[in-house]
Amino acid sequence: MLVNIHLHLTKRIINLIGLLILLVPAIVPAQTLSLNQCVDTALIYNRNIRLAQQDGLIANEKNREAKSTLLPKLTGFADYRYYTDLPYQIMPQEAFGGPAGTYKEIQFGVPQNLSTNLQLAMPLFNPTALSAIKSTRLAGELSEIQKRKTDEDAVMEVSNAYYNAQVLLNQLAFMDSNIINTNKLVQTTTLLYQQQLAKGTDVDRLKLQLEQLTTQRSTISSQHQQVLNALKFLMGKPISDSIQVQINETSINETTFQLKTTTDILLIDKKMEFSLSELSGLKNSRLPSVNAYGVYGTNGFGTTGTNSFFNFHPIGYVGAQLSVPLFNGMVTKHKIDGKKIEVNKTIIQKEILTERANLDLVNAEMQLSIANTTIATVNTQIELAKKIYNNTVLQNQQGVANITDLLLADNSLRESQQNYIVALINLRRAELEYKRVTGNLISNRIKNQ
Repeated sequence: MLVNIHLHLTKRIINLIGLLILLVPAIVPAQTLSLNQCVDTALIYNRNIRLAQQDGLIANEKNREAKSTLLPKLTGFADYRYYTDLPYQIMPQEAFGGPAGTYKEIQFGVPQNLSTNLQLAMPLFNPTALSAIKSTRLAGELSEIQKRKTDEDAVMEVSNAYYNAQVLLNQLAFMDSNIINTNKLVQTTTLLYQQQLAKGTDVDRLKLQLEQLTTQRSTISSQHQQVLNALKFLMGKPISDSIQVQINETSINETTFQLKTTTDILLIDKKMEFSLSELSGLKNSRLPSVNAYGVYGTNGFGTTGTNSFFNFHPIGYVGAQLSVPLFNGMVTKHKIDGKKIEVNKTIIQKEILTERANLDLVNAEMQLSIANTTIATVNTQIELAKKIYNNTVLQNQQGVANITDLLLADNSLRESQQNYIVALINLRRAELEYKRVTGNLISNRIKNQ
């Protein structure tokens, strides 16, 4: 009996533990991440960045492949032939005592031929291969800069998503405060209506406003979750993860950075260098190339039939080969002309980028200055709107202000809150743009590149 009770209690404890294990994920609170944490995570797990890393690995392998063309090459050959008809040779009959100027067809050789050889080839001078090595090295450096550009794009996307989530979180906080205040007004006005000190329409107007605020909050909450899902996707995290952003984080502690060359300019400079290297390679393709080689092996000859045999004889020789391109139908000339046009195009693109970078820097400094001023102004406006609203509520309770005055004060408060949201968005965007145009978007994250 005691054993059964013990087993029964043990099963209940096991079941309770299992239930608690199942409930643990449901009660784990959302992890609150800072912007830097989100960005650092994205720089490791963002899928576009991982693709860019693969492109860099491919470029490095291409460079190793180009270098391998200058290494010795060892090739094995085997060739077996069985002649159903031996090849003919034309021999002068004079060599065998016949009349001069006459020839006779003679079959030489044996039906079976087998040759096995090893050939070692060593490039001595190959200008095309040397140019390819330089071009692939530059392609690897270009891929590294493109990876940095991808990092910056990821930082911009993650930061924008984080700021959007942050703005929506501020909107939710404002909305919750407004709902609480409106709910108190509904209760207060209802009591006044019961005491015949307020109109029924006043209560209905406040209830309608409360319902509208509740609906708006549901919409904003849904938008906030969608933005968080987008943020998790950009970070490379599973959508099932639960995260939250900090509501009052400021992304920049100082707005003065050392002016650096932007990634776009670095990218166009490297493209120019790469195009010039390709142009040089096309010109070098007109130069001769020299290869040394050596062959060693055996040739086997045999016959079939009653007197069949198969004998092997060694063969070996060394040599050098000079290859001189003489004329290929003007193909190389047209390729060189096309590459020169491409270089000129890159020069014009760099001029455009340089002018645009200067313009963007001036605009970014102006936008950031205005955004900082505006955010301070709207903060003051919110405090003033709150003061007016609280005084109007108090006056309404004392019967000095009517419901219209109260609704006007509430609308003014909400308008100032909306102005704050707009100012916050502008400030965040101005901060990001200023970082980008000064080349400091990921300057403190070089270790993650």
